[in-house]
Amino acid sequence: MIVTMQVACTFGYSYQKSELLTQVELNRWLANAEAIFEQDQYGIKVAKLANGDFIKIFRVKRLFSIAHVYSYARMFCRNAERIAKLGIPTVKVKQLYHIQNSNKTAVVYEPLYGDTILDILRSRNISIALSKDLGAFIAEVHEKGIYFRGLHLGNIVLTSEKRMGLIDIADMTIFPWSLDSRRRLKNFSRFWRDLEIKFVFGYREIQALVDGYQANCRKADIRLKDIQNRML
Repeated sequence: MIVTMQVACTFGYSYQKSELLTQVELNRWLANAEAIFEQDQYGIKVAKLANGDFIKIFRVKRLFSIAHVYSYARMFCRNAERIAKLGIPTVKVKQLYHIQNSNKTAVVYEPLYGDTILDILRSRNISIALSKDLGAFIAEVHEKGIYFRGLHLGNIVLTSEKRMGLIDIADMTIFPWSLDSRRRLKNFSRFWRDLEIKFVFGYREIQALVDGYQANCRKADIRLKDIQNRML
């Protein structure tokens, strides 16, 4: 897998050339891969390849979509580079692909190693201290202008170095200024993917998260009570 980079810099990121991936080659990779997300009617979404890298396949499902011009895979590459430049751990893209005779694109990347906060929560190892660190991390993300629509416990990873990072990063906007209160609260409103996880997390952990956020948030007009209400 050859990574080809061209220095093009509008918006502070480099341009990655897309290589053609034939359906035959893709099928050969997937035959020896482990599916990470269950296959739907469109096929496998994410798979772990035999060499340990991951492949994520994007499909354009709507007739009218910006992805026909600027693919989801390219957005993924752009976001990975920009997040890394902001000092937040994330995946390392190795190559961008367009798939032969289809509207599919793909990225091959080195995963961000560690445990998702969701996995830690499910193993009942969540703590008050970790919850507070989680709040501080979310504040860092917001202060750095990252509006991550998929910000939830399954997309935040705790690495072996005890740092938190982001995965599944295609759907985000990165502003050159810190987030406004509306977007911050919107992130918290969508934080729980299901109510069962919310109740496992617990009230004390939610309070610790809000405390960690408050200690690292410089947004004067955001009311911490509003964050707590959104989460509860």
